Amino acid sequence: MFSFFKKQQATKVTVAGEAATLEVLRGKTLLEAMLSEGLAMPHDCKVGSCGTCRFKLVEGKIGELSPSALVLERDALSQGYRLACQAMPRSDLVIALDAPLSRQQAVEHYTATIVGTTRLCPDIINLVVELDRPMGFIPGQYADLTAPGIAEPRSYSFAFAPEAGETTRLEFHVRHVPGGLFTDWLFGAERIGQTLDLSGPYGQFRLKDSAAPMLCLAGGSGLAPIMAILQQARSLGANRPVTLLYGARTRQHLYCLDEIEALRTAWNAPFEFVPVLSEEDAGSGWTGARGLVTEPIARLAGLASTEAYLCGPPAMIDAAEAQLVRHGLLPELIAADRFLDKSTKP
Repeated sequence: MFSFFKKQQATKVTVAGEAATLEVLRGKTLLEAMLSEGLAMPHDCKVGSCGTCRFKLVEGKIGELSPSALVLERDALSQGYRLACQAMPRSDLVIALDAPLSRQQAVEHYTATIVGTTRLCPDIINLVVELDRPMGFIPGQYADLTAPGIAEPRSYSFAFAPEAGETTRLEFHVRHVPGGLFTDWLFGAERIGQTLDLSGPYGQFRLKDSAAPMLCLAGGSGLAPIMAILQQARSLGANRPVTLLYGARTRQHLYCLDEIEALRTAWNAPFEFVPVLSEEDAGSGWTGARGLVTEPIARLAGLASTEAYLCGPPAMIDAAEAQLVRHGLLPELIAADRFLDKSTKP
């Protein structure tokens, strides 16, 4: 047999100005290879929507799963920038990055057994899985889950902050998207004991080392990584003021209220929780905020000195970012995690 049948073909990628050189196996994207090597390449979505994983192609040739021009501006494209999550090397490459690389937990693949599915509200469950070996992650990150017979993985944020080190038990808040293959499968029958393929950790959404007041804004199951980040901050003894804006459709769709209250009570500084309902019946007796979860932003004081953490649907985050910048918050003080489904992917 010829040697290329025995060994997968790989291309070599050199990062200019770094000691990092890596091999990218055929069929893998540049981002996949970097994360598998434990290189902290910035990324959020992995599907070509956020534009976070951009790099400059200095030498070599690539193919693209989808054109970088869908996300990157014309000036960036003319300078040679492309997206690592869409780049498939066709030759050895030399690339350049806008910021130095650091190391992080390498992305690995695991077998996950479903051990719990607790209903949190009408359309969200707490999915608990047990891994075949321990895994480490940073609160705010996420994992990809693949169910039997469903080709594409789905991404879900870790819904808690681990007490110490690695863990074999993980929790995710999964919202049912009607017509979504994975969530129709998960919500459609009893799945305890079923195994999933799981890979991770992914993502750069995480607690920043800062003493600034925190504005946390979440919509739907976007509450999961926000809660994980707040739990981590509490365990580190944070004494930063917190405002938590949480958007849901109706009062029935609010969840984790006891956990939020426990966190608020134990917090070492002022902690304001503002639930906002967008579709609550006018005669329900609800006396709290109504409308869009982004609307209270304009009434908050001291926004320019705040650090913002946003998580939920892309339209919600886009609106929140625009308001925050308009009220004087620098873009670099805004951390955002856009929850994407098929309707929001390019």
